[in-house]
Amino acid sequence: MSQRVKANINAHVLVWARQTAGCVLEEAARKIGISPEKLQAWEAGEDKPTLRQLRIAANVYKRPTALFYRSTTPPEPPDIADFRVLPAAGLKYTPRLLYEIRRAFQRRVVAMELTEQLGEAPIIFPLQADMSESPDSLASRIREALGVTLAAQVSWRDHYTALRSWISAVESLGVFVFHVKNIELTQMRGFSISERPFPVIGTNGKDSPRGRIFTLLHELVHIVLQSGGVCDLQETESESIETYCNRVAGEVLVPKDALLQEETVMENGGNTLWEDWRLKLLADRYMVSQEVILRRLLTFGRTTRLFYNQKREEYEEIYRREKAEGGGPVPHFRLILRDNGPAFTSLVLSAYHNEAISSRDLSNFLGGIKLDHVERIERALFGGEGSVEV
Repeated sequence: MSQRVKANINAHVLVWARQTAGCVLEEAARKIGISPEKLQAWEAGEDKPTLRQLRIAANVYKRPTALFYRSTTPPEPPDIADFRVLPAAGLKYTPRLLYEIRRAFQRRVVAMELTEQLGEAPIIFPLQADMSESPDSLASRIREALGVTLAAQVSWRDHYTALRSWISAVESLGVFVFHVKNIELTQMRGFSISERPFPVIGTNGKDSPRGRIFTLLHELVHIVLQSGGVCDLQETESESIETYCNRVAGEVLVPKDALLQEETVMENGGNTLWEDWRLKLLADRYMVSQEVILRRLLTFGRTTRLFYNQKREEYEEIYRREKAEGGGPVPHFRLILRDNGPAFTSLVLSAYHNEAISSRDLSNFLGGIKLDHVERIERALFGGEGSVEV
């Protein structure tokens, strides 16, 4: 039997790829389909993988196979802050979360290069603030910059329309909005990269459309504060940046003056208990979750912490049941548009049509598409086929 060809890779790069993917040696070996001792030998330079084993390892680490032949390890994107409450209990970044953050940085670099090749100037993000500004004041400035009127907001017919509209408004400020998948909500609700130009927001696909709307605005506040990071949106008893971002996002989505003047709110009078139909009516009007409405009412002293906590547990249980039921399959072209966001997808397609990039680049930048997907993606971009969901 002929000896199998071994891949002459750099062992140091192999170790680096595993570590930056967030995999311990035993876990990586199991996913590759070898023993920990075998992987340890590869990493020590005492043995080398076959070409097939290298392809499997590259897939596990989410890296191109060519990278493992480098003489040195490539530079990594900068770390972003971790604003999650749960890491205090030992929660670590999963390999998937690390990959999605790394991919967001890579797409941002691609966007800057393509913009330069097309001879275009990047949009200058127009907002900046710090936490000394009152949440109401900052929310007013953000809403004005987004150009979303209350009349337009309450006219949206469903939460998919609302989500698309908020994403469009946020991306008009020069922000790229990406959708990440296969990450549990307990790991992350959203993340942001606040570097300019082209700051980035990532929302979690496991969240509901209305949940993603709130995350979108929460992360936008992080960008305004130039404090991007990974978030779970949990508030603490003490004043924190997460609490501040939640308050600003809540005021953008459900302005105090408008809410308190709602007939449904005035009819409830001084009653701190709220019937479900009233909360649902308000949530549907502003296209936010009932929890957001109740949180706003708590902020204004219109309900109690006990009632809010009880209802919050109910909402979480309802969402778990709905999520377990799942939905139907989503066409691939729609997934491509959803995951990459309209702004980045449009930029890559523009570069392709202007012959600044090849069809291979087009596929790589958008995460794997075929040329026959392009027309359907473009129709979806401009409000045609496939635009009903995000």
